[in-house]
Amino acid sequence: MKQAYLITAYKDYDQLKDLAGFLTKTAYVYIHVDKKSRSITDEQIEKLNQIEGCRAARVYEINWGSFHHLEAIVFLMMQALMNEDVGYLHLITGEDFPLLDQSSLDERFLDEKKVFLSFIRPSDQPEEVLVRYRYKNIMANRNMKNKFLWSAQDMAGRMQEKMGMRRDGIGPFGASKIYKGLVYISMPREAGLYVLSFIASGSGAQFWNALKGCQVPEEFFFQTIFLNSPEWQNRIEDKELRFMDWSKGDGSSPSYLSDGDLERVLKAKDDGCCFARKFHPIQSVSLKEKILAKMSEGQTD
Repeated sequence: MKQAYLITAYKDYDQLKDLAGFLTKTAYVYIHVDKKSRSITDEQIEKLNQIEGCRAARVYEINWGSFHHLEAIVFLMMQALMNEDVGYLHLITGEDFPLLDQSSLDERFLDEKKVFLSFIRPSDQPEEVLVRYRYKNIMANRNMKNKFLWSAQDMAGRMQEKMGMRRDGIGPFGASKIYKGLVYISMPREAGLYVLSFIASGSGAQFWNALKGCQVPEEFFFQTIFLNSPEWQNRIEDKELRFMDWSKGDGSSPSYLSDGDLERVLKAKDDGCCFARKFHPIQSVSLKEKILAKMSEGQTD
């Protein structure tokens, strides 16, 4: 069995190619490139497909917070799970990079039975999270990082509230069963198959269709499915396995890493993180080189 890395990307072809080349030494890589991206050409996608163990495609136009991003992720899951040799899956981005070498990653995960994801319980979710599903998103598949569009959606939400159009859940899941967290998770093959089987069911289809009206629907998807499953809720570990620095970001994404973050990145590795993000094609080059050097040191110890 091998691992599979599911990557959504829209820019920085050289960095993406290097990541795919690193991971495919022992694993499979499945890449979805934003259909509207001009930074990665069709010719470059073909070059990615020439890497043994790598499959790249361009299917959906993706904006931040759009339902199409979730569709792209499920598309990658379906592609990977059609390969019966895939035993464990990781969802990452083209701006991620491993903190462990290939053999150490395989040793860590090929026999792993847990799902690693972060989650916020329903009772702990602030109002700004609740409104994401309470009121229909009239800007579905638009770029919700655009402040004007976000404000327009807020206004639409207030109008829906006044008209008594509040939704108290997502599809078959009431508010007390809605869990939220980041979409970048790690899971065994059986967990991925469970997700695909669930959304193909009647209640799963209701959930899937209701997610189309949510803001940033991907952040409710895996968490709500797994934490309402008697089979999987006890196999969840509330840990992302990815080092990210949110302290200097814009609130909607972590900041780029650089040399000054090396000590914190290595400490996160010692604490169990297996990946880090985000890596910039210029300012993060030296940091990545030092991480690779540390991997080589570990291989020769």
